[in-house]
Amino acid sequence: MHLSILKAFNPDVLVEMLETAHYFEKWDKLLYTADILYSYAQRIYEERLYYKAMGTTIPLIKMQHPLVYYFGFSQQMRGVAYQHLGDYEQARDSIYRYVELGWLEDLGPDGQEIAREFRCLAKMNLYAVEILSGKVELLHDYACFLQTYPNGLLDGLVVIMQTALSFGLNVDEQLSHLNDDVSEIKLEQDKTAQSKYRRFCYLVDLYNMRKD
Repeated sequence: MHLSILKAFNPDVLVEMLETAHYFEKWDKLLYTADILYSYAQRIYEERLYYKAMGTTIPLIKMQHPLVYYFGFSQQMRGVAYQHLGDYEQARDSIYRYVELGWLEDLGPDGQEIAREFRCLAKMNLYAVEILSGKVELLHDYACFLQTYPNGLLDGLVVIMQTALSFGLNVDEQLSHLNDDVSEIKLEQDKTAQSKYRRFCYLVDLYNMRKD
């Protein structure tokens, strides 16, 4: 996509579009929009490097987050889409693109913190992809990791239940480790969190019916 067209986009509007597509599980739209956001971030970054090399003032662009956030979020959403579509190889590829964002120049303290957050998120999502693709021996380690990363708990619980149903596993032990955290989720008011929680409860019902 031409730079002049890309620069006409508002990256924060693209983020909102990605969040909406994610919520309504519009995976094709999620992929399309994620690619646009990534291309936008890449072009803006290249432009900044050019101005820096020329020794001229870098134009300011109104964005709610440091540029590194848009690199990471676009690839995170791309990975989420491919994971839900069952294309785990492409999901892994997306995760590897945001597992280490420290290569970006001039991150600053805020950018470095965002890069660390994406590194942790990538670890969680790589666990999920590996488990869903059949490496069920990682389930215990995954449950332990979720205890240290509450922001990923809901997504993790869904992954555990999907894995249990797909491979006919008993995951009572893993769920027992997360019982206290699950109880706290019931108090969440965020609509996305509530939607994920309902999905988890639905999968638990299927799991219990299978055991009966």
